Amino acid sequence: MRYRLRKTRTLLVIAFLALASVVIAPSAKAAPSVTSTPVKVSVGGKSFTVQTVTVDVKDPSLEVVPVLAEGGIGHDEPLSSIVQREQALAAVNGTFFNAYEKNNYIRYPNGALLADGELIHSGDNQMLVIGPDKVPDIRKLSLGVALKVAHDKDTYTVRPWGVNKYYGEDNHDQTIWFTDDFGGWIGFDRGTKIVVEAGRITRITPDAVPVPAGGNVLFLGDSANNRTHVLPRLHVGDSVIVEQQTSGEGEDVQSDGWLAALGAGPRLVTDGAVDVDFDRDGFDDPRITQSAAVRSFVGVDGEGRLVFGTVSTATIRELAGVAVQLGLTKAMNLDGGASSGLYADGKMLTAPGRSLSNALIVRRTASPKVQIELQGKLLTDFKGRIVQETTLVPIRPFITALKADFQWDAGAREATIAYGGMMLKLRDGQTEARVNDKQVALPVPLSILEDSRMYVPLRFVSEALHGKVEWNQELYRAIIDLP
Repeated sequence: MRYRLRKTRTLLVIAFLALASVVIAPSAKAAPSVTSTPVKVSVGGKSFTVQTVTVDVKDPSLEVVPVLAEGGIGHDEPLSSIVQREQALAAVNGTFFNAYEKNNYIRYPNGALLADGELIHSGDNQMLVIGPDKVPDIRKLSLGVALKVAHDKDTYTVRPWGVNKYYGEDNHDQTIWFTDDFGGWIGFDRGTKIVVEAGRITRITPDAVPVPAGGNVLFLGDSANNRTHVLPRLHVGDSVIVEQQTSGEGEDVQSDGWLAALGAGPRLVTDGAVDVDFDRDGFDDPRITQSAAVRSFVGVDGEGRLVFGTVSTATIRELAGVAVQLGLTKAMNLDGGASSGLYADGKMLTAPGRSLSNALIVRRTASPKVQIELQGKLLTDFKGRIVQETTLVPIRPFITALKADFQWDAGAREATIAYGGMMLKLRDGQTEARVNDKQVALPVPLSILEDSRMYVPLRFVSEALHGKVEWNQELYRAIIDLP
């Protein structure tokens, strides 16, 4: 499951449509993008065995994302099962979670989780970030959302305490934004559930409700403040726009353009030197601040590659020394102890002692994915694909954003698009399309793929809409400017 309620985006559409003739240069034979290496290092006179995995995140056929246990937030699953289900090439355990909770439906994660620009779980942590430039980074950040609720001519802003993050029955003033990544119904007592589907409030009830597929539930605790100031501003039929809120270190804090983020900590390394500050990063548990245990880490090496791994029994400060010895310029601790787990090369290099709430995985896509940048903004919602040396893109989301007239004939499996005096007819499986009164041959058939979107060749569409296109080979990105 993924958080699917899309924020309002403008000018998305033509981006893909405007991509004309893009020539993708063949790359020379390169080193493997994912490698695993056991290393022995010495820190303070002690020897440590380190299992490492190095990933070139700029490989367009790779995805590096945090994933949840089967069933969603609150559940846990063996790392071996997560690896198999996600078809991962490599994986490491992720952020901390309520591992000692007896109820195996409320083993919630504690750190932020984000994939493809969509916030899965809010958090205020040291955080691994993979931005649109595909360069991993470690920063102290806070991720959340704000909700813009429109009723008639009035707009009201709701600022939830968290996303998929329940604060306990004693916090009566809490407001929480649940997505369909949350595993199960929203049945918490002493509160009101506001159901949001397709960007509109469809139900307001004190009863337990499921999170609708692709929708959301806003939970309002039963405090006098919420009853007096928030609930009366919400009505069935109101529109709801979600805006991600990001603050913290660094210049790029537009998280809706990030490819991935995972929060944990404490930080281990900054600029190639040990940088451990428990107070700064909010840790006071002796199991973190003092004890030695099996540890997991993630960081960035001098070549800008992602490195993650596990270390035999070490304190956090020793782990930081290990990371420096490995040549990492930035690094962060992940959940550890019985949670530490690492998979690569088709085998479990470090086997966790328990099931996990979440993990950071690397997987290979069926075909290289093409990033799309439109009018200076990266579109994380939609990606192109390379099929038989032809760039294909999904058509309907962009036509919708363009506000073109769109009709779908389910029986004929044909899309009709009208925009600016042009009429396109696109039929699934056909190698020709109609542009006004002309039949135009296509290099590959129009096709509806596994995500239920129709994909079309960019070159074909671009002949109807005149746009300037550049190609960034390093990022596998089409950069489109429209007249």
